[in-house]
Formats: sequence, C-alpha cells, structure tokens
Amino acid sequence: MRHAFLIIAHNNWWQLKQLIKLLDSESHDLYIHIDKRSKNYDEQQFCNIALKSRVKIFQEYKVYWGGFSQVEVELFLLGKASEFNYDYYHIISGGDLPLKSNYEIDAFFENNRGYEFIDYDESKLNNDPEISRRTRIYHFLQNYRRISSFSFVNSIFIFCERCLLLLQMIFGVNRTRRLDWTIKYGSNWVSITDGMAKEVLKQKEKIGKVFKWTNCADELFIQTVAFNSIYKDNIYDNGLTDVMNNMRLVDWERGSNGSPYTYRNDDYEYLIKSNALFARKFSEGVDKDIIERIIDYLNGEKNESCM
Repeated sequence: MRHAFLIIAHNNWWQLKQLIKLLDSESHDLYIHIDKRSKNYDEQQFCNIALKSRVKIFQEYKVYWGGFSQVEVELFLLGKASEFNYDYYHIISGGDLPLKSNYEIDAFFENNRGYEFIDYDESKLNNDPEISRRTRIYHFLQNYRRISSFSFVNSIFIFCERCLLLLQMIFGVNRTRRLDWTIKYGSNWVSITDGMAKEVLKQKEKIGKVFKWTNCADELFIQTVAFNSIYKDNIYDNGLTDVMNNMRLVDWERGSNGSPYTYRNDDYEYLIKSNALFARKFSEGVDKDIIERIIDYLNGEKNESCM
C-alpha cells in the first residue's frame, strides 16, 4: 500500500524535521504546507531529510485559526496528492507524532483496507449550541479573532463578531435551511481512502459555498461529505473509549482555549501503551524531552521489526 501524509505546519522546525524522519519510508510520501505567515522558515533546511519518501513542501496560504483557510489548505494538499492515487491520505498536524512504527502503521491499514478513519462526535454536535450555529449563521470575522499579539485587539474583534452573530440569531438567519446535506462534526485529522479523497475534491465547489463563512469548518466538511456519500457505511469503529475512530490520541480534557493539551514527559508511558497510531499535540517549546523519548522508542521498534 502507498500512503500520502498531508502535514499542516506553522512552527517548531526542529520538531517538523523529526516528524519527517519518523515517517520516512518507501511506501510513504509527504506533502507539507507551511503557513505563509510563519517566521524563520527556510525551505533549504528541509532538503535531504527524508532518504526514502518523496517530500513536497508548499507555502500557498495564510492560515487563520478557525477560518476557511484551514479547509483550503486541506483541499489543496488532497488535490496535489490525489494525482498519484495513494491508497490512504493521512491529514496530520506538524504538532503530531506517530506512536507506532511505520511497519505497524502500514500493517494496520493493510489489515483494515477500505475503511474510512473519520471521527464523529454526535454528542457534542447535539448538545453544544455553538457547533450547530457554525454553519447556520455567517461568521464574517472568523479570521480576525486571533490575528493580533495584543489580547485587547483580539477582544475587539471577538466582541464585534458576537454582535453580528446575535443580530443574525435575532432575525432567524439559517443558511442551512434548504441544504441537502446533513451537517456532521468531529476531528479534522483523518485517514481516508483514495475514493473518499476524490469524493471530497469532487464536492470542492459545494464545500466552498456551504462552509466559506463557517466557524471552524475544518471540523465539519470531511465529516459532512462522508456522511452524505456512499462512503458513510465504511466509517471505522474501533470500539475504544480513549482513542478516537481516526486512530488519534488527543487530550481535550486538559486542553484550554480551544486547543488540546500538549503532552509532557510524564505522559510517556500512557502514550506508548496507547492503541492509537498518532497523537497530538507536542511542542518542542513546551517539552522537548517527550518528543525525543518517543523518537527513541520508535527507532527501537523499527530496529526490532527489521530483525
């Protein structure tokens, strides 16, 4: 099987290099998008890191948290990779790390060929009013809520956005009233087949119309396309309580401000004993030691699999 890893990154260049090295394999190709707003990025430092994988690096979009630009980047990378008809496309963050060796990852997808690894969160969709409002009303200021390093500037944009949202709620705005899609919600990090990837790309124009002014549309659009397609019955259910069906390990309980918890050294045993294939998130600026320990662990696993 051939795999395309679509990596969305914006900082922590040492860490990104380690991720590239970990995924380096004859059966893996890497498509990396670097945020146009990123500082201190030098593409030359990423030359010749991978010895086996083909690595393509792009810097096409300014990426804003919660904005439609996140969807655009995913569609862009899917479009580039799908030209080569991979068996699976894995959308991951530059802050992710694999928890299994390349051999184990490849074997898992070989054994579960044809499934779509997309996580749905029905409970949160049904019980969190903010999620149901994401697509129903217009979010015109979604790119500006975290645009400044000054918190009071961000607060002004957040206040203005909330006023606009309140006015729409008062007047009963509902953009999805005549929509023939059922909106779904879940993690934006997925592993999907070639067929599912091409279905997403086929719906690119409609995705733009439906989600352009949607808050955090990256957590909605692939779930929505999959649920409203022939691939709905191929969604994987791992039966695990601590690992999402996309086979990612993400700790939202200890997270804050809309971001998941960043793993530390104390989490090492928990991470390596998990059934998940990938975990997020990690940061070299928060705890570099845990990244190095995971690297050492995986390199040991790789050596054992070659014996």
